[in-house]
Amino acid sequence: MDYPLINERMQPKTKKGEKTMGKRKKYFIVGSIVLLIVLFTAFGLVACRGFHRGFHPGFHDKDVSEFILLRLDKGVQGLNLSEAQKGKYEEMKGKLETRFKEHRNDRKRWMEELQMAMKKEDPDVKSLSESLKKRIERFSSFMEGNLDLFVEFYETLDQGQKEKIMATVREKTKRWWIE
Repeated sequence: MDYPLINERMQPKTKKGEKTMGKRKKYFIVGSIVLLIVLFTAFGLVACRGFHRGFHPGFHDKDVSEFILLRLDKGVQGLNLSEAQKGKYEEMKGKLETRFKEHRNDRKRWMEELQMAMKKEDPDVKSLSESLKKRIERFSSFMEGNLDLFVEFYETLDQGQKEKIMATVREKTKRWWIE
């Protein structure tokens, strides 16, 4: 049984001799291309950063305090400090180094205690919570002390130097501003 009218209607209208691509084939090709793009992107991210690291490279076990002190040195270079100001800066930098070392050692000790407590069969959540609260308080006082050292140094600067620092701070914190 041949139904010529039905067969003519079901065939796509094309020029003589041309083949048409069906919907299934189009979806398959587009899907394959998208899949390849996703795979290449995923492998690229894994190759560049490592799977467990995400997008921020982090410090990779490097000392963060060295990075902070280098950034401070770089920022102070453009201020043209007097000899008295240089002495005050070196004093502040020395105190910061000492505070960073103490904080790093304290953090390592706390992390070891935390890991030992977590390895227990039934860790005491209440004591872990108290330990964490104390750790947060110590970190807060650590940061307050660092800010006090900065303010102490800032007070030794003249008005032009203070304006340079505040311009830099405003530029760095601009992304936090609510508009």
